[in-house]
Amino acid sequence: MSIDYNILAKDYDLTRTANINTINLFAAELPLDGKNILDFGCGTGNFAYAIKKLTTANIYGLEPSDGMREKAMAKGIDARRGDHSSVLFEDNFFDFIYMTDVIHHVPDIKMMFAELRRVLKPGGLVCILTESHQQLETRFWVKYFPTTVTVEKKRYPDIPDIINAAKSAELDEYKTFATDTESENIITEDFIKLVENKGFSMFRLIEEADYQAGFSALKKDYENKAVIQSNHGETLLWLRKGA
Repeated sequence: MSIDYNILAKDYDLTRTANINTINLFAAELPLDGKNILDFGCGTGNFAYAIKKLTTANIYGLEPSDGMREKAMAKGIDARRGDHSSVLFEDNFFDFIYMTDVIHHVPDIKMMFAELRRVLKPGGLVCILTESHQQLETRFWVKYFPTTVTVEKKRYPDIPDIINAAKSAELDEYKTFATDTESENIITEDFIKLVENKGFSMFRLIEEADYQAGFSALKKDYENKAVIQSNHGETLLWLRKGA
């Protein structure tokens, strides 16, 4: 089953918002002001828009979906059509490239890394925000939708695989760290709406019977104001192009 992101673009902003903590992690690693920055797979431009408002960076987006890209451009983002095989910028242009929850949509990450290296300045950094296979198992909603783990592990390259693919394009691992934290998760009305709209693409990839059973159990726990414990986070993998 494939996913049409032009259709998803209509409600995408309801499910994807810029995480200020992630932007702070970017800024802690390198100063963003005045830098040429690429949001690879920018979607509707929420992260790029936040960085544009918070810094003096020259922020650009790359997005293959016309519907998503149009929403990003409406926010004042210079978002261009392109994908892993064609990053439409000149060589050695960017100081920093980031992607947030994107790499599992890329069909050939070796090709992607070759293109990213081409447009990255010597000494420039790439940050990939993703989840390890272990982290995929600790999402709190796995309790309701266990078959999403199998689906997601087929889509998400695990961290060692990403590092090896990057090395093949002569991008070196700079640092890797996880943001796993113990938390109590309360099911909110917004999350119910997100799941009901299948705002996460994985809900469109599992069997409908599994989705309906999980959604029914989720709504019951929402009505009972259940609290779900989890120890979950994401992984930030930093890469560097040699001088």
